[in-house]
Amino acid sequence: MIRRRLHLGILFAPHHVDGQNTILVFPDPGAFLYVFLMTTSGDPTDLQPQVRRYNQRMAKRVARRAHLDEPGAAVCFAFNNLLTSILIGVVEDIVRYVPSIGELLEMAISILTFYFHRIVLVTDQNVYVYRDWPFHIPGKQLAAYPRHAGLVKLGSPNPGGFSKFIRRGQLTFEDGHVVYHGILWIRRAKYIVQIGNSPA
Repeated sequence: MIRRRLHLGILFAPHHVDGQNTILVFPDPGAFLYVFLMTTSGDPTDLQPQVRRYNQRMAKRVARRAHLDEPGAAVCFAFNNLLTSILIGVVEDIVRYVPSIGELLEMAISILTFYFHRIVLVTDQNVYVYRDWPFHIPGKQLAAYPRHAGLVKLGSPNPGGFSKFIRRGQLTFEDGHVVYHGILWIRRAKYIVQIGNSPA
């Protein structure tokens, strides 16, 4: 496993490799360029975002609503197909920033389009996919998987740049089940991959 620790420096200089470490030389501290010192010695998830407490609280709340005896660890709200993730997802992401009424508009759109929504919940043991009723109440369970390496992948399986962009929130499970997170802010989808791929 690889741990990469990133350090910022002010540097315009060459570097050399010493064993597993990339060593940077600092002859000119006046050149304002950011560089990264990467040390390899641990876990690749160090570079991935830590699950925010708000998301953890939301995951625990969703787990209780689903009547699970497992504490929630992370959750994201996705869509059942690519088209709705682009059309509805982008609108929901944008209207929340409308002054005064943004949250009400987002809630109204979410209620009207709940049929297309999915909940992806990671607990301390498993990963679940549910239909999403209004107000993020889990409906029918569509899939359940034990947490393990390689369970879910994020992003497009196709090499094209356009496909990579519009499918950047695509969550593909090992059995072929796919859900689509909105394309603008995919932090929550990254949480699913990060924790779901780590053994319980």
